[in-house]
Amino acid sequence: MQRSTGTLLAPRPLPVPARRPAGGRPSTAPAVRGALTAVLVVALALAAVLAGLVLALRSPAPWTASVFSLALAAVVLATESRTVTRRTGGPDALPLSWGFLVALVALGPLSLALLVRAGPALVRGLRRGRGPVALALEVGTPVVGVLACHLVVRALLGADPTGAAVPSPEQWPAVLAGGAAGLAVQEAARRAGHRVVARPPGPRRAVAGGPVTLVVLASAPVVAVSAEGGAWLLLLVCVPLAVALLGAAVVRRHERRAGVDDLTGLPDRETLLTATSRALRGVVPGQRPRTGPGLLVVDLDHFKDVNDTLGHPVGDVLLREVAERLVTQAPPGTVVARLGGDEFGLLVADAADAEALAAAVVAEMSRPLRVGDLQVLLPASVGVALAPDHGTSAPSLLKNADVALYHAKEVRGRFRTYAGGRDGNSVQRLRLLGDLGRAVDRGELHVRYQPQIDLRTGAVVGAEALARWQHPELGPVAPDRFIPLAEQSGLIAGVTAVVLDRALADVARWRATGATPSVSVNLSARLLDDDHLPALVAAALQRHDVEADALVLEVTETGIVSDPERAGAVVRRLRALGCAVAVDDYGTGQCSLTYLTDLAVDELKIDRSFVTGMTTDRARAVIVRSTVQMARDLGLRVVAEGVADAATQRALADLGCHVAQGEHVGDPATALEVLARLQGQARAGVAGGPGAREG
Repeated sequence: MQRSTGTLLAPRPLPVPARRPAGGRPSTAPAVRGALTAVLVVALALAAVLAGLVLALRSPAPWTASVFSLALAAVVLATESRTVTRRTGGPDALPLSWGFLVALVALGPLSLALLVRAGPALVRGLRRGRGPVALALEVGTPVVGVLACHLVVRALLGADPTGAAVPSPEQWPAVLAGGAAGLAVQEAARRAGHRVVARPPGPRRAVAGGPVTLVVLASAPVVAVSAEGGAWLLLLVCVPLAVALLGAAVVRRHERRAGVDDLTGLPDRETLLTATSRALRGVVPGQRPRTGPGLLVVDLDHFKDVNDTLGHPVGDVLLREVAERLVTQAPPGTVVARLGGDEFGLLVADAADAEALAAAVVAEMSRPLRVGDLQVLLPASVGVALAPDHGTSAPSLLKNADVALYHAKEVRGRFRTYAGGRDGNSVQRLRLLGDLGRAVDRGELHVRYQPQIDLRTGAVVGAEALARWQHPELGPVAPDRFIPLAEQSGLIAGVTAVVLDRALADVARWRATGATPSVSVNLSARLLDDDHLPALVAAALQRHDVEADALVLEVTETGIVSDPERAGAVVRRLRALGCAVAVDDYGTGQCSLTYLTDLAVDELKIDRSFVTGMTTDRARAVIVRSTVQMARDLGLRVVAEGVADAATQRALADLGCHVAQGEHVGDPATALEVLARLQGQARAGVAGGPGAREG
């Protein structure tokens, strides 16, 4: 069985960083940062005004042109600076300030146009904590757009247009061409820059804007011409145009936000599916060497345990940190999205890179995450589906990546690539998982009891409670099918609660007849992380009015080894209630004598793999004999599992083993059948009870 990864708890309340988009820096002082941004914007605006005044004084152009240039610069600066306050993504997908900017290029100094365009980009990059390369690209992209616009306008007009109005309709095409060229160059630079810093470029702005982009471009000569008509005409043209464009920005912003995950700033599931569909266009099965994309589904192992233990605010911080790591690991052109909960999706442009990325993600997530004074280990399981072999549509590729993820989570901390032969079984597993949750609520789970006998007297002294599931359509579902599902999904707590409640109710009825058997209940390794477990057990004992010495709680050796400190704390609290604690499947893990002495358990259960065949296999006999002797020297009871014949039972008795169970002792039985056996041995005068387990 697997257990959740242990965490080191901080000695004081954890500081929870403020929310930030994935890929940014931790925001521990939003007020200071906001104030700094405001100061930078104001300083930039003053610099633009001063620069315009200086250039106007030194320019032979009329004062009216200089005033109009300053007005246009203010409009551009206001439109660009508003993007500084946005939480996600970069500037608007629509070039809202572009019409005013092109008019400024035609009417005013080039330096002023560069300043008001590059300044907000610089502020935006600094605020987001961009590195040197990313910051250079953030500023350089709008700069090359402005330069391209200026060069085209100058080339078409045959002279430097700086400082001169453009009233002639014959000159309008030059302004339009300059605006279109600048916009195209800026878009090309943006996409090239995203490839350099390994970020998905997103939609093309000119295409995304559609008709509004055409209106923006057409507004440039209108604004330029209106400047010749005086301040009032410029005001009458600019104000309605600005209101219309800003209204379009609000609509577009809501459209963009609909495809963004609020917590991490990553694209959401629908956006990923849309990108996958786009990447799959033209991909046909069997055609080589053309390959399609690869899709990865990443799931964080044991995230629910961390969320339940440390709280949702800390869980949110961890999810944002995971998002940053995934973006860092992704190659250029990869779309990284949050699918929901603790699941993420990565769309790789070339399927040949998918498995290498999956391995890199698994390795990256094997490193602890730090939140304040807390270190948390959240390993990831990854499912991989490759187009066209594993699907030629977005839904089928995502489904098959989910199937592969299921198989990866059987081991955890691994990645698996989809294999078609497993599909049917995985679909049934998905169905069983949903049905299991309903089975816990509807009472479809029941309990059978494996009798345990005292090897000295042959009397029944206890029974191990075993969970059974009678599916309403599939019939009996084997424990080795639904118990792992419960472990992986977090339903094991509900299953254990049902078994514990039924077992204590039955042992109360057994003891009411005068018999004194105990009942053993298995505890999942995952439950050893639950600080509420002792309280749950105490409440169940009180509810059924059962003495604590009637309950034996079995923990696996794997669960002890995984986090002995935490397991020891829970075991000590359980033993303080008066319950006995047994180490189940002893010998199959890596449990050392140190763990046994530190835990101060009451009982060792020798795994059936050593007991079965011990009468004919000398190596197994040696292992059983040494284990029994060691346990007796430590003052522990020894229970042997898997006793299949009388010879094995006699050999165990000769070695000094205390208790045995297995098919020779008795097959799993109902509570009534166990009660009948207890009553039968009472009539025969065979002594049995908890005292017989003490050895």
